[in-house]
Amino acid sequence: MPWHVFTSPIAQWSALPSFLVGEYLFIALAVALLVHAVRSGRAHVLIWVGALLAGTANDLIFMALPLVDNFWHGQATIMLTARLPLYIPCVYVSFMYVPAVAARRLGLPLWSSAPLTGLLAVLFYAPFDITGAKHLWWTWHDTDLPVAARILGAPASSTLWVLTFAASFALLVEWVIRRDPEVSGLTFAKGLAAVAGLTTIVMVLQMTVLQQLDGGAPGYVALGVGVGVYAVAAALGARKAKPTDPRPVDRLANGGVVVYYLGLIAVMALADPASHRSTGVHQEVGECYVEATDVTGLTRYQYLCAADFDEDFSFACVDEPPADGTTWYTICGRPHTAFGRWMGGVLGLGLLGSLVYSWLFGGLRLSRRE
Repeated sequence: MPWHVFTSPIAQWSALPSFLVGEYLFIALAVALLVHAVRSGRAHVLIWVGALLAGTANDLIFMALPLVDNFWHGQATIMLTARLPLYIPCVYVSFMYVPAVAARRLGLPLWSSAPLTGLLAVLFYAPFDITGAKHLWWTWHDTDLPVAARILGAPASSTLWVLTFAASFALLVEWVIRRDPEVSGLTFAKGLAAVAGLTTIVMVLQMTVLQQLDGGAPGYVALGVGVGVYAVAAALGARKAKPTDPRPVDRLANGGVVVYYLGLIAVMALADPASHRSTGVHQEVGECYVEATDVTGLTRYQYLCAADFDEDFSFACVDEPPADGTTWYTICGRPHTAFGRWMGGVLGLGLLGSLVYSWLFGGLRLSRRE
């Protein structure tokens, strides 16, 4: 495939301008969080490195297995492989590290802190999921049932995955840290081994149970139940919280999160998805209606039918659709059909997230006592 490790930002700006913004927003945030981790001590460094390893391993695993290979990243200016942009490991660092370190400031018991981390991760990730899908930062398999139920273009299963994956990571890494708060070299190694080897497994176990509520493919019911159970666990644990009072202000983390939300809000408000063109690896085009089995054991069409598909892209900007057997081709963004809903979703999540994280990181005081 004609991919490049490095692509000119100027060329990227002409084809996928919002993707260029998103790519470097996450790279900058991950670097800032690394500085934050180093300043905050060995436990935070373990969380940062663990998020990088566990997250990247998860992405590579799901890209390598044909039955769950249902997403394709766009070509960024810095690519590690034909399908893995550099910014994706930075995304994992961001949506796993920030919620984990924010939740641990409350001093909750582990059985409550991990679910809260999952909920905070959803709040962090959701506006990115909505914005990226709309602007061709990645695409989904057209007929795969696990990604069929969508909210503002983002699969309900994606949100459920974030919830369970971030919580699983927090459970494992915090279990190791709480046994040795000083985080010796041996503890650091054990922590990395635990999160790299077990996070995906613990997530899959939860997803497997929850998705049965929707008949085998994760959907709205599984997501609602998952969020509800996690919320109850987080609320019950709040009674036993032992936070530092008052919590010191963490300006670096707080500022980084607010800038992140503002960046996504700006992209949704200003970028025109209809002007976007994504040339890269996508779902293989082929004969229409050839059935295959997905990871849930349910039926999907193996190939993208260029004449009959329902995704937020088209082939209107190219001379003709790609030929059968093609995996590297150009897709064209579609204009907004409900801009108010998409904008309201990202704006609302961004404002709520900014307030919640500002409170957790001490930048927002709700009472004199705090």
